[in-house]
Amino acid sequence: MGGAWVRRAWERKDFLGRLLWILVVPLSLCYFLAVQIRNLLYALEWLPVKGLPSAVVSVGNLTVGGTGKTPTTLWLGRELAGRGYRVAILSRGYKRNRREPKLLEPSASARLSLGSGDDVSEAGDEPLMMAKVFGQRVGVGKNRYEVGRQMLHQTQVDVFLLDDGFQHRQLKRDLDLLILGSNGRGWVLPAGPFREPRAALRRADLYLVTGSAAEWRPYLDGRPKESIYVGSLRPRALLALERGEWKDYPLSLLDRSKILVVSAIANPSSLYRMIYEWEGDIVDTMEFPDHHHYSARDWQRISRAARNVDLVVTTEKDILKLVRFPFAKEKLFALRVEMVVENGAELIRAVERTIQSKRREA
Repeated sequence: MGGAWVRRAWERKDFLGRLLWILVVPLSLCYFLAVQIRNLLYALEWLPVKGLPSAVVSVGNLTVGGTGKTPTTLWLGRELAGRGYRVAILSRGYKRNRREPKLLEPSASARLSLGSGDDVSEAGDEPLMMAKVFGQRVGVGKNRYEVGRQMLHQTQVDVFLLDDGFQHRQLKRDLDLLILGSNGRGWVLPAGPFREPRAALRRADLYLVTGSAAEWRPYLDGRPKESIYVGSLRPRALLALERGEWKDYPLSLLDRSKILVVSAIANPSSLYRMIYEWEGDIVDTMEFPDHHHYSARDWQRISRAARNVDLVVTTEKDILKLVRFPFAKEKLFALRVEMVVENGAELIRAVERTIQSKRREA
């Protein structure tokens, strides 16, 4: 069932959506039971958990897609590095085709080249984006504990940021930051967007609400006010690759331009919203499955549709998979977004206290 059908079942706005939801409810009940048993085994310490000598800060969520986990991880990495901490990101590398760990080093240049030989299929689109577009040191692998150990053999790390780590309980974390997006209600997968029941909120230390605060308020009652923060994704610039180097363009380029939007993310609605906010005229959209690897046939479809528009706009992780195909100069752009956190300095100080406490333990 594709992304559009899944969302239709979750929303249950018409007869077909309600029918799809009824059909998948038994699967959700089985999934719910499996998650509860897994969490109980970890709570009883019957499943092993391994820790690293450096601080581990997990950034995760309860629902699938669209909450801003990776932008939050990048924001944390940038803020902590600016305060002198040595930061590394641990990522699973979803849909990569290699089993062995992959270590991605940032480029020395502010304008990052793709000429290092790192491939999306080997590392995954999000880890490659974090390294090649944002200049972060990233370790990729299913076993994040082993990847972290390997990184520590090669370099010093003060803090590991565990991207999409709330459900990855094999690695002990020193702080859990939970991102709460727009879906505050619903069932667990596949009848709803939740990876875990909402009761799992209790495991988190800090909360970053990027969706409707009103939806999450009933579930956060009783949590310390100083543990709850509010953030939002905001557009920053347009990104294009020119002669092997990244170049930023102003968002005003969207104004009154006819735009084809191409995306392979779980929920592109926020991408559309930000383009509209900058007066972009979206005349066509192409939605592919999350983490989709674009083929030559996909590029041909995109190229045919692009003849009738001024710009092709995609996401930061999608542009890494599209730049290998030929596009007209100043035609293909990614919308650069960043996480903006209200009272973000307080959140960073909470993370710093965790890092310093880990240092004292060591």
